[in-house]
Amino acid sequence: MNHIVIIGFMGAGKTKVGKRLAKDLGLPYVDLDKLIVSKMKMPISELFKRFGEPFYRATETFIVKALIDDPERKVITLGSGCPVQPQNEEYIPKLGTVVYLKGSPEVIIERIKEKDGNPIEREETTEERLIRKIETRNPIYSGISTFSVNIANTSLDDLVAKIEKKISDIEKKELKKAHK
Repeated sequence: MNHIVIIGFMGAGKTKVGKRLAKDLGLPYVDLDKLIVSKMKMPISELFKRFGEPFYRATETFIVKALIDDPERKVITLGSGCPVQPQNEEYIPKLGTVVYLKGSPEVIIERIKEKDGNPIEREETTEERLIRKIETRNPIYSGISTFSVNIANTSLDDLVAKIEKKISDIEKKELKKAHK
């Protein structure tokens, strides 16, 4: 299936971009974290507390694998930790077009400071730890993405327009290949 998958570090704007992209393209929107919360009937913080992070990560992988075979095209946003699980490096590209919302450590840290966090964000309170985590994850995100878009100094409208253009270009190339 050729879903559109949005990945990136916490604070990159995955939810805003994903919702807007889904609206613009007339596709259903799925936030993997919210889907897990809905299925498990408890908040992420409670899942972590009761069952631990390994359980949560296994649940993410289970749902990602199920979405590969979902026949209805969707815009899917993944939590920032999902792509860095080794087993997911194989599955996420099979979902479809993977868009990496890339930001410098400075941009990401500023955005994280502006919003309420999830349990993982609260653990990563020092800028040094966040910078190390961002630098560790960048090559993983880049490695599984179809393309990346820099989020710095870009409005939501411009960011979504860039993504839509790149997706359109990719789909045109695929269509040409199919007709040869």
